[in-house]
Amino acid sequence: MASPRRARLRFALFALAAVIVGVSHPLIEPALWIADRRISSNLLNVFDRTVEPVAILVLALPLGVLIDRARRRSVLVVSALLGAALTAVAAAGALGAPTWPLLLATIPASGVLASVTVVAQDAYLPSVVRRARLLPANALLTLLPCVVVVPMTLTGTIWQGPEFLFAAGLALAAAAALFRGVSAAERPSPPRAGLWREAAEGIRFTARHPALRAIALYLLLSSLLFELRDEVTDEARATAFFGLSATPIEYPWRLAIASAYGPVVVGALLAVLLHRRLGAFRLAWWALLVSAPFTLLLALSGPGAERIWYVLGSGVPATGAVIATVALLSHRQAVTPNRLLGRTGGLLLLLTTVAGEAGELLEGPAGRLADLGGAAPPALATAAALAAAVPLLWARRSTVGDAAGSDDDDATDDGDQTSPDRAAGWPTSAIARAVRRAGPPLAVLALPATLPATDLAYGRITTLDQCAPRYGDAARVPTGERAFICWARSGGRFATVSDRDLLAYGRAMCEVYPGPHADEALIAPICPPAAARFQAAIDAEEAEYRAQEAANQKACDRSRHRPLIRPVRVARKRTWTDYGVLESFEYDENTPSDPFDDGLLDTAQDDDLVAAVPGHLIILSHSDYDICVTTETYRTRPPVEVKGWHRVVEIGYQSPAGHIELMDPMGGESLPNLAFRGKGHYRIRVHYRQPDWEAGTPQHLLIMVFPGEGDRVVEHHRSR
Repeated sequence: MASPRRARLRFALFALAAVIVGVSHPLIEPALWIADRRISSNLLNVFDRTVEPVAILVLALPLGVLIDRARRRSVLVVSALLGAALTAVAAAGALGAPTWPLLLATIPASGVLASVTVVAQDAYLPSVVRRARLLPANALLTLLPCVVVVPMTLTGTIWQGPEFLFAAGLALAAAAALFRGVSAAERPSPPRAGLWREAAEGIRFTARHPALRAIALYLLLSSLLFELRDEVTDEARATAFFGLSATPIEYPWRLAIASAYGPVVVGALLAVLLHRRLGAFRLAWWALLVSAPFTLLLALSGPGAERIWYVLGSGVPATGAVIATVALLSHRQAVTPNRLLGRTGGLLLLLTTVAGEAGELLEGPAGRLADLGGAAPPALATAAALAAAVPLLWARRSTVGDAAGSDDDDATDDGDQTSPDRAAGWPTSAIARAVRRAGPPLAVLALPATLPATDLAYGRITTLDQCAPRYGDAARVPTGERAFICWARSGGRFATVSDRDLLAYGRAMCEVYPGPHADEALIAPICPPAAARFQAAIDAEEAEYRAQEAANQKACDRSRHRPLIRPVRVARKRTWTDYGVLESFEYDENTPSDPFDDGLLDTAQDDDLVAAVPGHLIILSHSDYDICVTTETYRTRPPVEVKGWHRVVEIGYQSPAGHIELMDPMGGESLPNLAFRGKGHYRIRVHYRQPDWEAGTPQHLLIMVFPGEGDRVVEHHRSR
């Protein structure tokens, strides 16, 4: 038997190598995506999402057989060296070497190697440490990677580029050397009976062993239902940390990171502290049953102090899952014969991969369920977690004395073979037995006990930037829940009220409609009686608007100007302005870049009708009334007409570009080009008739344009 010092050194080398490999592969994968820009991201996504799972499905069982046949230390050494070689290829591709086909194959190969390494490590660990020390060893191997990952996450450090890939390759090579230095005695492999016969033996043993069968079913169900819990947790995180920049150094994001990595630390420590009193298998289902109901607290997640509910609702169940993972792995290693450890591990890898890929199909429905908010999604996620633990409950009585069937002399399971009370020196009593038996039912009863608290849930908050702009018919009342939410949040209202509570508020207001406290315009999208009245008001307003438009057009048609001489061109248009300005501006090398620089608007306002400088013309009117505009162009000076007009003013204008196109500077269509002779000097005579102020009829403009020089302003008529 090895001395305790040699045993500690052996495990230290194994643990250091395992941590290097366990940290390197997850960090390498994102770096591989950007290692060679010549490969499209779509092609990389196909290889990462398709080739890797298919490769694991095909190779899991054969590799499990290989791990049981070969020396497991050699498998770990070779897999680490292959990972180093693949990483070196990726680094060379990042530096521009013509290795992109190899780089394309590196991404799925790296994932397969990571999975093989995990199976081989789990099969080799019982040879490195005594089986009585398996659970503390697995807990430490679970905990150590956080020492590397958490500081990087908290500081926002991103490791990528060829330098990082080369460093990762060297780290994997160092891990291979460390694995090579682990001097653990391994039992000789059994005689070979053929690849598929040996694989079938591992499947039969797993299916017939009560504990292993329960573990396989638990892993299958938890992988299949993972997307549901993941979507619910993501939705709660979005609600709790909405509006924060994703900067890891900020306190709220440190809280989110703590809820992600804290369960690994706490779960590993609790597993070590509790496994001797409860036993590994019992500890697993106890942890799942006690922690799962805390998922309901996700419904209470919200900004500010309510973030603590997200931390508890996500952290406690994750802690229970970590405890169960460590305990079940240790129990599996303890009860499985050494010669079958690789095959059982390969089978479990196959099952979880199949369940994980099948669970991807639930991502869409789970996301839509999580978007509903409230208590239903966390309650369903809790029920799913409890359902996954059912196989462990069924097998709990079959785990006593499991390790006795192992083919190893030092096989123990830290208390599952005998009563936990006796193993820990506890006095066996009726009270202790009652507590142990009542624990699971009490844990399950915690589910309905916590449901009333979820009435205060925040749930999803749809923000204004998530509301699509409304391009539909503005004369129709929008309908539907999303239309109500977006309309209610306009102007910054109800910013901190969840969609669920806002809808409840709107529906409650609809029930008392048309009471004095019911806002008809607010609740119209989800309240048919309010929508009907609101639509009637819109229709009446629209009818009044159309009638006014028709009356204005008739007024323009009745007052058409009849020229005294033949014009070159006549154009008529009914228009309006935002600020009572019709403006034409022409650019050339002699004009300022900004029409406001020449002060022409001030000049026009002094004259109260028209003003011009070379390249810039302004005609004023009243902004609250439509304008019946008539433009006429002449080759010779037309006779002066003042009858029926309130003002008639004539000015000179120089057109530097041959484009006199009057329009509202705030937008809208321009009038036809009045510079019919192109560039040059023109005289512009503007006739203006006021609207009927009481009847609201349009105002009138008649604009005559004809050739002529001179800048003199002539006021032909002004009404007194």
